[in-house]
Amino acid sequence: MRFVLPLCLLLLTHCGLKTDLVVYDDSAPKPQLSHLSYQVSGQVLQLALGIAGGSGAVLYQVDRAMVDPECQCIGNWLRYYESSPSQQRSGLKRNVRLRYPDKIYAFRVRAVDSLGRKSAWSQVIKVKAESNHE
Repeated sequence: MRFVLPLCLLLLTHCGLKTDLVVYDDSAPKPQLSHLSYQVSGQVLQLALGIAGGSGAVLYQVDRAMVDPECQCIGNWLRYYESSPSQQRSGLKRNVRLRYPDKIYAFRVRAVDSLGRKSAWSQVIKVKAESNHE
């Protein structure tokens, strides 16, 4: 009986989730890509991008598809990479290995903020690995 009161007090003080209140600023503009550039170096696509707007931490997503060599149409988009949420919005870089030099790849990029708001997809980037013939 003498353990009931301390046990009740212990349970009452630990009841509920105690975390800091997270406040999101939904008045901030939706995220958008402020710039996107790319370069192919051998079998590597080097992406450089910046993100403007967005509330809280932002991330970017890169989708990839294969291009059909006969019709030049783009196949199914698949998520290739998703960055970790970060406060960094400029100087973002990602290297993508182009495994098959005889294939044409298509890529698109978009930004997502902490509220889940998404930017429009970038223009499609079609690239092919450079051959190493000298």
